[in-house]
Amino acid sequence: MGLITNILQGIRKNLNWTEAKTRFAPIPWVTGKIIKHEDDSTLKLRNLGPVSVLYKRPYELLKTYKEIFVCEIYRFETSSPNPIIIDCGANIGISSLYFKTIYPNATLIAFEPDESLANIFQKNMQQNGVDHFTLHKAAVWTENGTISFNNKGSEASSIDVSGNSNTTVPTLQLASILAEHPTIDLLKIDIEGAEYPVIQDCVSELYKVQHLFIEYHGLASETYKLETILRIVSEAGFKCYIKMAADNLDMPFYQKQTGTIYDVQLNIFCYR
Repeated sequence: MGLITNILQGIRKNLNWTEAKTRFAPIPWVTGKIIKHEDDSTLKLRNLGPVSVLYKRPYELLKTYKEIFVCEIYRFETSSPNPIIIDCGANIGISSLYFKTIYPNATLIAFEPDESLANIFQKNMQQNGVDHFTLHKAAVWTENGTISFNNKGSEASSIDVSGNSNTTVPTLQLASILAEHPTIDLLKIDIEGAEYPVIQDCVSELYKVQHLFIEYHGLASETYKLETILRIVSEAGFKCYIKMAADNLDMPFYQKQTGTIYDVQLNIFCYR
């Protein structure tokens, strides 16, 4: 066993493999159990690690806090004392709170079109004394204007390209936002299916992005969308690492599709 261990350690060293150590403690077991049994309609406040979080949906809080603060899926390094961070699909602000925790002097630009979530976002920033941020109560899109929107007050809120929703929200062209900055240290895109047209529209600006996160949502029958996104980021000079965001099919050869709005949910990490 000692020989095998030494060989593995040598391989890791040669590949410049770096073990990541979390910097924030998980939610205590008892606290997690209490949160799981809370309602999902009233606004509640919890002190979690380095932040205080206002929230309504306990499951989303537990899942998101673990991903973002405990597992640190958005952790990145930059030499800039004032990094530019753009958070598309900011929800109630847990990701933005993380960014401002690790880089307090960052310039944060956030987008959240669901008004109920955006209002909680603002309260969370105020609750934690966060400054140097801009919140746009708008959806990032391929043009400025308005668009039909499924306003669910949760992570499932999304642009409705069918136009069947009775709700509309303002849109801002993400490519134009990117064009305003010479460099973007991190661009996070978690916009529930709208990433396919938005990424295509941003092709000319991706060269200035240092770290790009895309949560991909798609159907198994629309693999060309994933292929297109991967081709675009590859041509922009990124290396990619892909993780499952949701494992929806236990037997893909047999089930083939989920019958829901998305079969495939992937976290795509793009870096230079």
